[in-house]
Amino acid sequence: MKSFQLVMAAALLSISCGVSTGVYDEALADESDTFEGPLLGAGGADSSDTSCNIVLRSLARVANGPGFQTKCTSGKCSVVWAGVIDISQQAQTEGAKPYVMYKNQDASVWTQVLAKVSTGAPAGFVRYTVRLEKNTMSEGMSATALSRAKIEVAPFLKTKSGTRVFDKQRGQGAFENYVLNQAGNFQVAEDATVCGPAAAPAVIDFPMGASTRQTGAPMQGGKAVITYAIDRLPTCRGTHNGFPAWDVQAFVKFSPSGTVVTGSVRGFNNPGGTPANGSAISVPYAFDIPRGTTGLEVWFKNFTGAGSSCEAWDSNAGANYFFAVEARPFAAVQWVGRPGSSTSRACARFEGAPDVFTLDSYAQQRSCVWFEADVYAPGLTDGVGGLKPYAIFAEAELKLDGVLIASQPLQFLERSGNDYRYRFELPKSTLFYGPKWTKLEHTMRFSTDGLTWTRDATRTVLRDPSFCNPAWASCSL
Repeated sequence: MKSFQLVMAAALLSISCGVSTGVYDEALADESDTFEGPLLGAGGADSSDTSCNIVLRSLARVANGPGFQTKCTSGKCSVVWAGVIDISQQAQTEGAKPYVMYKNQDASVWTQVLAKVSTGAPAGFVRYTVRLEKNTMSEGMSATALSRAKIEVAPFLKTKSGTRVFDKQRGQGAFENYVLNQAGNFQVAEDATVCGPAAAPAVIDFPMGASTRQTGAPMQGGKAVITYAIDRLPTCRGTHNGFPAWDVQAFVKFSPSGTVVTGSVRGFNNPGGTPANGSAISVPYAFDIPRGTTGLEVWFKNFTGAGSSCEAWDSNAGANYFFAVEARPFAAVQWVGRPGSSTSRACARFEGAPDVFTLDSYAQQRSCVWFEADVYAPGLTDGVGGLKPYAIFAEAELKLDGVLIASQPLQFLERSGNDYRYRFELPKSTLFYGPKWTKLEHTMRFSTDGLTWTRDATRTVLRDPSFCNPAWASCSL
């Protein structure tokens, strides 16, 4: 792993909180010191962090009854803010320390505060707390004064070499800081999508035919996996001395950089044996998505070596397959509800869903049996940025006679109001041709990161004795 200091030193820039003209001796400093600034063009001493080495989780005024806590120094009282900062474990190991630099709209100098170590950090981070107790703003300001009040806030890490690394995790530009003002309720609110746990990889699937499927949205700085049905390109399968001499390669081009990565999607199912064309299988190709990427172009090449010139391409008729890349994770699914179902021959949606349904031979042969749920994720299902149902991991957890079995992907139906609607189709064929069973429990679950799930109610399907495969020894319950 590259060291934190080396990574940060490579991201030099000029920022709006430049180096102080004074000399700061940490060992002799008070809890809060006043610094001159800003001085732009930090001469290589300052850099920007967008890789979650330091992140301001939250910052807000400290409540005190109907008002807010203040601290008075030399007859001047300032409203107190309290905040939470996380720094990466790597930065902590390398001796970096977190600070907050801030100033109000009338100040000509910056105030700097050293954060104090705390507890409660998520995995991979060390938590600190910070208090802004002077040179903020006065309590009891007039409405006019409050409307113009503004405090710029710039959290940063100071490395052992003296480099300052500023938090830019929420999309700020190089010259933009956090701003506390009336429009934002004078706070930096906690946002679970900022520097949260790494999302599960987005899966881009190329099944047989000309279609594609997505599960999860590709994210800047995240991972993605391509799965490809190699029989989409079945022609170039040459051999050399009886051994396979061909491959199917996936190509991924990142926009706007133009960088291309490639990897094989062909393997062989021959543990301990000799590869043969008859044992060829599809294998996934995983890759990292660089920060700053806005789109992926994907295409495939099938070719034979060993003196053959056979080539075949799967490239969306030369246009390549395009997939948008999101700049940041989506907010978590906040609500699942408004169930619907069909358990009749009419195959029409009925509002509500039975907690228990008995599957008999009539339902097996003549009825539609499916269950639906609506899902809300702010900034996604309400239509912001267009329709993106693939951005939600949606599946049914299945438990057959108390034993978990493979989850089943849900079918996206439509956008309903501010929600997405998904359907779980009862796998009647699988239930009929599989082993004999008595009870199936199904729970629809949804996630925007593939890690944190919001679930619908668990419902039960009971097998009626008439739902019977003749191959079963007995159909009695």
